[in-house]
Amino acid sequence: MSTVKISQAVGAGQVNKYRDVKTIQTLLNSNRVITKPGSELKVDGLIGDRTISRIREFQEKVVRLKNPDGIVSPYGPTIRNLHNHSSPIALEQTNSNDKSVSEELYVSAAKALNCEVAAIKSVVITESQITGPFDSYGRPTILYERHIFSGLTNHKFDGSHPEISGPKYKKYGTVDAQYKKLQAAMELDKGAALKSASWGAFQIMGGNFSSAGYASIDAFVEGMQTINGQTYAFVNHIKNTPVLLHALQNKNWARFARYYNGESYKENDYDTKLSANYNYALHH
Repeated sequence: MSTVKISQAVGAGQVNKYRDVKTIQTLLNSNRVITKPGSELKVDGLIGDRTISRIREFQEKVVRLKNPDGIVSPYGPTIRNLHNHSSPIALEQTNSNDKSVSEELYVSAAKALNCEVAAIKSVVITESQITGPFDSYGRPTILYERHIFSGLTNHKFDGSHPEISGPKYKKYGTVDAQYKKLQAAMELDKGAALKSASWGAFQIMGGNFSSAGYASIDAFVEGMQTINGQTYAFVNHIKNTPVLLHALQNKNWARFARYYNGESYKENDYDTKLSANYNYALHH
């Protein structure tokens, strides 16, 4: 079974890599045996006496170690128990004004999907490393898919509006151009247009609004306006698509790529990029 992982040991006298410390602080905060409301650690990635003391308390009260040492090793009983005995962090509790996926959100999503944090980070890096979750106007980043719109509208606009309805784009154009295309398509068929774009940090297709946990395409688009809503959509979409969930948990990048990005995933080496970005996220 997959668990939330750290790359190197955290605690007294250890390497204490910034991201690893943040992961441990987040997990400690979500355990209500040792962390009561108002006593949470500051999730700052900096090891200190409070964090080490909280690790020892967790080892004593939850792991039941005879000699708590204040160290969380990557493959020891403390990290396993932190994963198994810490409650998932509610996505709505995080700062809705954030413009990128926070470490808290990553850990929460990984716990909800029972996968590695680095696996989820690899998806975000692959999908939106260049553009980010939001554009320069604060709008969720989108990629408009002409061929999807064409299929949803039975190809009736292919002849009259080939710029927004027809075969798959070979070149998509700039980030700003995506919204211009979307707006033009919305004037023809709003619902089909919104379903024909992929959205946010995880680039989830609007057509997947239901599996992403939203009652309608309009509710989905509203949810995409915050990083919380984008992460919520990803967690639900993966949970509700068993083939994706199993592939993500087992880091089967080819299978994940096939069902997340489509049959032509090999054209852009999508699976290779996912694998490389997973390895990057695992060690940074």
